[in-house]
Amino acid sequence: MGWIGALIVLTVSTWVGFDVAGKFKKRPGQIRQWKSALQMIEAEMVYGQSSLWEVCERISNQLPTPICEFFSNLLSEKETCSNFAELWETRLQEHGHGNALTKTDLDIVAQFGSTLGQHDLVQQQKQIKLTLHHLDLQLNDAIESSGKHQKVARGMGVLSGLLVIILLI
Repeated sequence: MGWIGALIVLTVSTWVGFDVAGKFKKRPGQIRQWKSALQMIEAEMVYGQSSLWEVCERISNQLPTPICEFFSNLLSEKETCSNFAELWETRLQEHGHGNALTKTDLDIVAQFGSTLGQHDLVQQQKQIKLTLHHLDLQLNDAIESSGKHQKVARGMGVLSGLLVIILLI
C-alpha cells in the first residue's frame, strides 16, 4: 500500500512541475498574441477609423485563444459599459488567471488599456508603440528564461516528489 501512495505522490508532483513548465513555454506565444492585438488595434484605429467595439470584435474573431476570449468578454459588456478603461482592467484581471503571463506583462497591457480611447490618433499611436516596445522587452526576457525555467520546474516537480516520499518513509 505504501508503494502505491509513493507512486501517487511522485506522479502528482511531477505533473505539477510539468504544468508549471508549460506556463513558461506558453508565455512567449501569449506575449506575441498581445503584440499582434496591439498592431491590429493600431491598424484599425488609424487606417480603418474603426471604433473600439469594432476593433474588439475583429480581434476576437481573428486571434487564437486565450486572447480572443479577452476581447469577446469585452464585447459582452458593450451595452452596459460606461467606462472602457475600467472594463478593460476588470476583464484583464479575470483573464490573467487563465494564462501564462506574468504580473509585469499584465501591468503593461493594463496601463495601455487605461489610455485606450482617451487620446487623439497620433497620441494613441504613440501609446501603442510604447506598449509594443515594453512587450518586446518582456518577450526577449520570456524567450531567454523559458528554457531554463522549464527545466528547473520539471526537475523541481520530480525532486520534490522524491523528497516527500523519502520524508514519509
